[in-house]
This record gives sequence, structure tokens and C-alpha cells, in this order.
Amino acid sequence: MNGRQAKARRRALRERNTQLLAEIRAADAVFYESHGLAWESWTKGPAMLFVPTLCDDYPPAVKEAVAVRRQAAFTGSCPCGAEARISPAGQYDIRHEVGCTGESGMLEALAQAAGWNIELTGGIDVRR
Repeated sequence: MNGRQAKARRRALRERNTQLLAEIRAADAVFYESHGLAWESWTKGPAMLFVPTLCDDYPPAVKEAVAVRRQAAFTGSCPCGAEARISPAGQYDIRHEVGCTGESGMLEALAQAAGWNIELTGGIDVRR
């Protein structure tokens, strides 16, 4: 593949990802299924979102972290400034700023401090 072909391929990939993000943002989130008490899946346009379940009995700090993470997944943006993107592998991805309550490390630390085991597996992987 020559340079022009590679450049055209990257441009086409960026355009496809921009289109996918627009479709995801414009679509309504539709509940798909619950995966135990830890997480649930939702469809949003062409994306399948896996988000932690928000339970009323979580401690306040954990509940806030889960709410921030869910809201960011559903809207595509977070108050910390993180914006959704489509990774080169085609994965819907949000990389929260360090210190954001929605960041996976912060959520895990809050859950551990509160004695809760929140499983963070799913289709959105924000670990670096």
C-alpha cells in the first residue's frame, strides 16, 4: 500500500468513526439485559453499552461514581471533559480524566473503600 492509499484509508476510517459517533449520540438508549447485579447492557444506535448497575443501597460515593460513569456512557461526554470516541479497533470508548469519579480506577477505589465489589467488565473499557 502506498502513502496515498494509506492516507485515504485513514481518512475513510475517521469519517466512518465520526458517523458512528453521531448515530450513537442521536439514538435513544434501550435496555437490553441485566448481567447479575453488577452490570447491564443497553443498545444505543449501532453500539452495545455495558454499564455498572446503579443500586440504591450503594454508599453515596460509589453511587455517585456509578451515576457519572453511566451518564457519560449514555451521553458520550463527562463533566470531567472526557468525550466518547471510536477506537481504531471499532470500540466505543470514553477515557475519563484522572481523578474523575467516573474513571475506572476511582470507581474501583471507592467501591473497595466502601466494601463493595463492582465488576467493571463489559464493552466499554476505559483502562489505559
